[in-house]
Amino acid sequence: MKSKYKSIIYSIGVLLLTVGVLDKLWWLYICTIYTEFEECRVAYLSLFPERFQNAFLLTVIEILLLAVAAIIFSESKKAIYQKKASKILMIISLILFGWSVFSLM
Repeated sequence: MKSKYKSIIYSIGVLLLTVGVLDKLWWLYICTIYTEFEECRVAYLSLFPERFQNAFLLTVIEILLLAVAAIIFSESKKAIYQKKASKILMIISLILFGWSVFSLM
């Protein structure tokens, strides 16, 4: 990782992880409002543009975002850039990644 791009790439990783965390939090919030799974799913999907109203597609996109974030944090850790924060954020990314992969099963 080149030194002049470290902060930009790291910021992209933080942004991707933030999107993943917010998506999970939004799903959990919607699940507290509705009692039936189908109602939750419809309410959640209605938040997205019509072309993205597919649960499988949204999950795959989230998996990709979290995988890229985990890779960025792993590389940052190897480059000794924000080493402790990178390790924590990488673990969070991998946990959410695993959760998303498990939700596809």
